[in-house]
Amino acid sequence: MHQFIDQTAGILCEDLYLPLSASGVRLHLRRKYPASGAARAGCSVIVFVHGATYSGVPAFDPALPGGSWLDFVAACGHDAYAIDIRGYGLSSPPGTVLSDWRAQKPYARTDEAIADLSAAVDFILARTGADRVDLVGWSWGTAISGGYASTHEGKVGRLVLYAPLWIVRRRVDWPLALAPLAIFPALAPLYVASLAAFRTTDLAEVRRRWFRGLDSRTAAELCPDDILERWWQQVISADPVGAAHAPPRLTVPTGVVADLLEYWAAGVPTYDPARITVPVMLILGEWDVDTPPEMAQELFSRLTAAPYKRLEVLGRGTHSMSLEANRFDLYQRVGLFLSTPIPSFEKDTK
Repeated sequence: MHQFIDQTAGILCEDLYLPLSASGVRLHLRRKYPASGAARAGCSVIVFVHGATYSGVPAFDPALPGGSWLDFVAACGHDAYAIDIRGYGLSSPPGTVLSDWRAQKPYARTDEAIADLSAAVDFILARTGADRVDLVGWSWGTAISGGYASTHEGKVGRLVLYAPLWIVRRRVDWPLALAPLAIFPALAPLYVASLAAFRTTDLAEVRRRWFRGLDSRTAAELCPDDILERWWQQVISADPVGAAHAPPRLTVPTGVVADLLEYWAAGVPTYDPARITVPVMLILGEWDVDTPPEMAQELFSRLTAAPYKRLEVLGRGTHSMSLEANRFDLYQRVGLFLSTPIPSFEKDTK
């Protein structure tokens, strides 16, 4: 465990590691919480779950002007954790996977990621004494946290699905590398079989995908180049495997790509939203082309057992709104949902 204190913001930070699992996986958690240690009324333990590309620290706790999302929720009195799913960031897979990852099958499938989240939640509940956690998932992280909440209702208080993933219907928005599969979906099994355990990407590719559909001026307003480049250095520094490349390239598991093709693009979700019985918020930016508003609307209609649900679309935000100029609008809206009592349902869900 490593700890430092941000005296200015009055926030404590810890890097925690779960005990080595039976399969050889060691999970990393970044924690931020008020230095006072005093829990405020209405505050909770919150676990953030990253998406397909960026691990927990660069996704939720990068050094951005004004602070990160973890800084924001900790300053509001919450006890906040960001998980690195196996193979991402500072969570290490077994050595046998890393030794010859090009010859291995896709690593970190969604069911494995849910198992990682389950282990992290149990670890957090045991060390904090809390009864439940609130979950905030981003993109693929919404499938992980939604899948967990659908089968562990007793351990979840509220659920936030930011840029929620659902059935992929707009194949025109697929990455160029997967474009042939949008035209010939029967090739998907062959493509999945050819996937290595990990994939790599660089800043140029990330920038193209992040801002596609927007002009350069708007992109620069959302995230200026100097901030984007400094953030990218943090992405690489949180990836020991990718940092060792020459030149450095982000290295992440391919399990989510396999699940995208075998499940979401085939019209088969990896979890049943009708089994979620806690309050749920769905929230995304208006310019999100990875998980567009129609995905969220369809998912919203399937949350039939949630005692309370909310869907919000925020202006001037992409799929990565949590890292952009308008991110504090996102932080505040999610914070309001997590902190405001829901009188009609609170006694049934807490």
